[in-house]
Amino acid sequence: MAFSVVLQDEARTVCRLVLFREVENAGPLRKLILAGQVEASLIQPQMVVAPFQVAVAANRAVRAQALGKMATRSLYTEVIFNLSTKKNIMNALKTFGMGEEDKEVLAVVLGTEEEVEDKVTKITQQINGKVVDTSELADLTQEARVQELYKVTPEELKVGSLLEAVVSRMACRDFLTL
Repeated sequence: MAFSVVLQDEARTVCRLVLFREVENAGPLRKLILAGQVEASLIQPQMVVAPFQVAVAANRAVRAQALGKMATRSLYTEVIFNLSTKKNIMNALKTFGMGEEDKEVLAVVLGTEEEVEDKVTKITQQINGKVVDTSELADLTQEARVQELYKVTPEELKVGSLLEAVVSRMACRDFLTL
């Protein structure tokens, strides 16, 4: 059902992705996020090519937290920020974060194995939606929108995948301005 990976930090943080469809309470969820009552990054799955893309963003976030160099105030906001190619936090939250009317959401939960289990249980109770296998993420991805956002050219796709292009741009954000 969920995708899980151990990140490359000293704490060996677990990153778990849970995909929800038929979400009925996006508006109230956003209020809970603003109140700091959601222990997850809630992402628009339409902007995600594959779970690896989110794992890269999460890895960067936990490393920034460990170094005391986060650009945002919370680890979960940092994950969303790291999906972006730009250094504008508000733009990243608007582009990748869950919207008021979204019917699908990808939840990203971080912590130890035990913490992740508890947080996934809590987020599953907070989101009024149907948990589906993360393999359905590919059905939700809006590739044309992703290509436009990350400025991926057709020529690039002849020699590599969309995922490779997206991840390389995310990784190079601090060095390149697109």
